[in-house]
Formats: sequence, C-alpha cells, structure tokens
Amino acid sequence: MIRINLLPAEDRAKKKELHLPEMSTVYMVAAIIVFIASIGVSGTIQRHRVRSLEKKIEVAREEARKLAPQLAKIKQITKEREEVNRRLSLITSLDRNRYYRVKLLNDISYKLPVNCWLTDINELSPNNFKIDGITFSNFTVADMISNLEKSPLVTSVDHNIAARGPIKKREVMKFSLSANVMPQ
Repeated sequence: MIRINLLPAEDRAKKKELHLPEMSTVYMVAAIIVFIASIGVSGTIQRHRVRSLEKKIEVAREEARKLAPQLAKIKQITKEREEVNRRLSLITSLDRNRYYRVKLLNDISYKLPVNCWLTDINELSPNNFKIDGITFSNFTVADMISNLEKSPLVTSVDHNIAARGPIKKREVMKFSLSANVMPQ
C-alpha cells in the first residue's frame, strides 16, 4: 500500500532524525584504540586467571594423589571399626541374657511345691519352656502352676497333661506344663 501525505510541508509530522555529534577523526581513532586496548587488557587478565586456576587444580590433584593412601587406610580403619562395633554389640547381647536360664531354673526350683519332682525341662523357643514332672496329687500341680505364675520371669503357664500312673507300685500323677517366659 502506498501512502501519500497531501499536507503542506510545514504541517506534516516531522520525522525524528538521529544526528551524531561531529567528531574529529583523531577522537574516533583514539576511542577505537582505547576500546581495543581494553579488550586486550581484559583478555590478558583472563588468561592470567585461567593459568592461575590451572596451577591450583594441578596442586590439588597432586595433593589428592599424596593423600590417596591415607584415605584408603582411613576407609579400611572405618570398616574394621564397624566390624568391632558389630562384635561388641553381639557380645553385649549375649552377656545381657547370660544368666537368664540360670535365673529361670533357680526360680522354678524355689517355686516347686513339696512332694513334686521335675523329670524334664525343654526349651521349645527362647521364650517358651515345657516342664514335665510327677507328684502325688492334682492339688500339688495346681500349687505348682500358681507358684510359677507369681514369678517375675514367667508370663503365663498352661496345663497340658495330667495323668495317673504307677511308679514302683505307687500311684503318682504325671504332669506337663508349658510356660511362657520373658528374659530380664
């Protein structure tokens, strides 16, 4: 599309024109020289910084090479320390429950009523024991159960079997109990 402005020249909108101030050739050359010199100086400074950083990197690599055996030794010592700590924790757990069964058997022996004899004690699991014995009456078995339930080591007692049978022409009561225990 072609535009034609029919207004007289004085009424027309004037275009803004950019006019640079007149500079002499000397100023122009000096400005160019200063610009080129600043670029050169900036480049020289950057090259110097790069060389300095490369030297620092090389020093750090050399130091890392020197420290590599020490780092390997530290890793080995750390691994050995973890193994020692694992073994110590195992020993501690074994030591903590070392007297548990002795205390349990001692407690059972003190809770045993008169005229009651144990024939077998089996550990079914670390917290479950089976107790077999003989006595002359059901009342003694009941006393045995109530005595064991009062023990701090025993959490519950179940009566499994009670059967009459002879031993050397004597009528006795054979019994079997299961006891759940808690190590302390």
